[in-house]
Amino acid sequence: MTKQEALKEFAMYGAAWFGNSKQHFAFSAYDRLNGWNKLADKWKEEAEEEWKEAEEVLNRLVELGCKPADLQEAMKMMEFPFYDDPKQQIESDYTPDAVEKLSKLAAAFADDYPTQKLIFKWIDGEQEHMAWEAQYLNYIKTLGYENFLTAMM
Repeated sequence: MTKQEALKEFAMYGAAWFGNSKQHFAFSAYDRLNGWNKLADKWKEEAEEEWKEAEEVLNRLVELGCKPADLQEAMKMMEFPFYDDPKQQIESDYTPDAVEKLSKLAAAFADDYPTQKLIFKWIDGEQEHMAWEAQYLNYIKTLGYENFLTAMM
């Protein structure tokens, strides 16, 4: 991967985190309205974390000479669907290959320690994110969907 390709992908992650943050805030609000407060709290926590990560990407991109328009261009290429169903919310967000993709991106920044350090931090966060989503999907499978929703109250 060339440096230019790595920067473009880095910008895509920033765009993804901005979009996911908004998406997860919406999931949180909807779930809270329906009384699934534990799930709403988890989505809100994720949304706040993703907003911080998006800010980190933008700040680092600017430090690397990119312009905010680069991030805007990346955002135009992404869609962030909103789901009313909590199971769909979790399933749509569950991307177990994210850690592998981030690891490849980190390797592309081997000569740029500050950027690579950010990516390694995000890998840790992504592993935690995938773990709770896998756990919740397992709860749905084990407990049944209605019992899962009751447990999320």
